[in-house]
Amino acid sequence: MRLTRLERLILVGPLGIVIAVWLVIPALLGLLATLTNYAPNEPFIHLVGLRNYELIFADRTFASAIRTIAVFTVAAVPLELVVGFSLAFLLRRPFRGRSLVRLILLLPWLVSPVASGVMWHFVLDSETGFLSFVGRWFGLPSLPSPLSQHALALPTVIGVEAWRVAPLVAFLLLPSLATIPRERWDDACLDGLSEFGSIRHVALPAIRPSVLAVTMLLIGGALATFDSVLTMTGGGPGTETVTPALYSYDKAFAFSNWPVGATSGWLIGGAVLLAGVVYLRLTRTDS
Repeated sequence: MRLTRLERLILVGPLGIVIAVWLVIPALLGLLATLTNYAPNEPFIHLVGLRNYELIFADRTFASAIRTIAVFTVAAVPLELVVGFSLAFLLRRPFRGRSLVRLILLLPWLVSPVASGVMWHFVLDSETGFLSFVGRWFGLPSLPSPLSQHALALPTVIGVEAWRVAPLVAFLLLPSLATIPRERWDDACLDGLSEFGSIRHVALPAIRPSVLAVTMLLIGGALATFDSVLTMTGGGPGTETVTPALYSYDKAFAFSNWPVGATSGWLIGGAVLLAGVVYLRLTRTDS
């Protein structure tokens, strides 16, 4: 039964109002703020045009943050997908204790990013960390924390974030894998396909829409990475792990430069919005 235009308006109208009040209007006000000198302690607000954007793009720290988040996204998202899919593939069939295993695997994601970052900061610390404890057990000197080492800090942050998010990926992909009929797996086995071949020809085509949706969520989350980096490295060593979100936070709260902080934050939102547009194009192509 097809709904009339009035019926669709009645059904969708309340959602549109909520989105407009809590998302669209604040986003537009934030965009307007990037074109002004707005700050909580600023007595007079006036338009400054694109000056805030010019300041950001001329800042080497912001350029470093863009490179960092690009590397982070390109490395972390595929890693989270591969690990998450592998976990979901192993959990797709019932076995004794599967519910407990799923709960345990989901615990890293249930812990807040701040708590996770603090935990890993101490685990990898040169004095209190696990590696140093093992080293001292064998009479070796304390090992420096990889979070404080150039060329190691960013890969370590990526690994920790993958450890935290991959179980969520498994949790999201598992229902799609579980709906694949057993006969399709049996047919793949009879056709002589290996485990990898079954994944390629049976699993991935069946869960492609779910994979696209999860990938979009992961990209959006990666672009907005903030909490775990703040507590693990604070952006160091140097500016090696500074992300745009951390840059925005530092500018607004540490240096009281609210216009630049707001501009950086809106650029993050624009990047996430762009990822959403790409996702919508891909889903339309699939349909």
